[in-house]
Amino acid sequence: MFKYKGIRIRRFHRDIVFIYLSLMSLPFTLLSISFLYLVYARSPDKLIWAALAAAIFAFCGAIISFAVYKRSDNHNGFFTRVKHRQLLARMIIDNKLYLAKNRNRNNPRQKIIYFPKIYYHYKELIITVRFPMDLQKNQDKFNRIGEQLEQALFADLFDIIDEKGFKAYKLINDPIQNRINITDTKPDSKEIELMQGFNWDYNKFPHALISGVTGGGKTYFIQALLKSCIDLGADCYICDPKMSDLSQMDQVPILEEKVFSSTGQINKCVREFYEQMVDRQKEYKELLRKAGEIGKDYRSFNMQPKVLFFDEYVAHMSNLDFKEQEKTLGYLKQIILLGRQLGFFLVAGMQRPDAKYFEDGMRDQFGLRISLGQMSRSGYIMMFGESDKNFKVQSDEVRGWGYASIGGAYVRAFFAPFVPPEFSFYNYLLSKDEPSQLSDQSRQAIAERGRGTPSEAARAKSGVRS
Repeated sequence: MFKYKGIRIRRFHRDIVFIYLSLMSLPFTLLSISFLYLVYARSPDKLIWAALAAAIFAFCGAIISFAVYKRSDNHNGFFTRVKHRQLLARMIIDNKLYLAKNRNRNNPRQKIIYFPKIYYHYKELIITVRFPMDLQKNQDKFNRIGEQLEQALFADLFDIIDEKGFKAYKLINDPIQNRINITDTKPDSKEIELMQGFNWDYNKFPHALISGVTGGGKTYFIQALLKSCIDLGADCYICDPKMSDLSQMDQVPILEEKVFSSTGQINKCVREFYEQMVDRQKEYKELLRKAGEIGKDYRSFNMQPKVLFFDEYVAHMSNLDFKEQEKTLGYLKQIILLGRQLGFFLVAGMQRPDAKYFEDGMRDQFGLRISLGQMSRSGYIMMFGESDKNFKVQSDEVRGWGYASIGGAYVRAFFAPFVPPEFSFYNYLLSKDEPSQLSDQSRQAIAERGRGTPSEAARAKSGVRS
């Protein structure tokens, strides 16, 4: 089947912007020439003044054409794509990424015998540039050109795909335009929208690791995830050892007795969250045995998802003695390894994901990893591993920016959902003290099982979202 690859970059694209500007100015030039001709035919003595007026008119046409070009480029319009094609053509020609030979002995000018088949495609802020994998001399350069594309096109590289005969680089043009408002987030049973076109499939890539410098927006983003999970009807628990904004959520009815701040309370919460998972595992095995099928998860039996939000995880662990650390790490490790199928998820927030508190590759098990604010190179390596990503710095006026990766995919620029000043997480959660989105069948299934936690059965019976 034919697959549209985009517009092929040609040699004339080197001056494509000038060509378009000339075509836009052409009507003004033709009108100026026509005006001069009419004046000369009727009043030759006024030719000088007519020529001056025609020149001014043609100059105004050029200015208007240039203004249209700049406005379009500044708003990522048509001329942004034109400029991208020009940049790619100039890259090929100026770096001599083509094959050429002398025309003949007497003519030193070279003739291009091979111009690489590079394709440019743009759709909904996504730029795709395809480079040929045809064993020509520049193939190695095309295999390592991602960072150069980011800088030249002023875009963010988020994926590299190997296609038949091509290497496709996918970039987001001006990624901040894909930022969504906190009120527009619409989670469902499969995924949570984090940015436009960037969704977290929490069942496929469970658990989230959120790191961020002070003032980077980490707590706001964790609250945004909390909002989405509650909208899904999940049973949420919060551990906040620094008693920041999250600890104030204990006044919300749906989070009553589910917010913990002291060391003892947090340790108890982690242990009981693990014990609930163990209880569900036993129940799940029994249901699976009765169903006589494999490949199912908690959703197949209408089980309610449970999420543990653990902010400032490293700060809490550093306050524990060795024995307490071992216990807590043991519980969290089991939750991370076994939780996906049973519907138990962990969202851990910290300033730096120090390996000291992530034993035996625990850090690698987080499906979603997000860093917010400017981090050091070593901090990015802790979060995402070794990467050739060109980590840029945003303006101080931009809050909630950083980098993200889902399922170990290529690291991409990230902008957390925007939280307007008038929005209050506290007031929003107060308004969610209403019947759960769980279906009647789900609530009945939870109540009839009777083997879940007492609070779970009570919530299902009362129809209150948790």
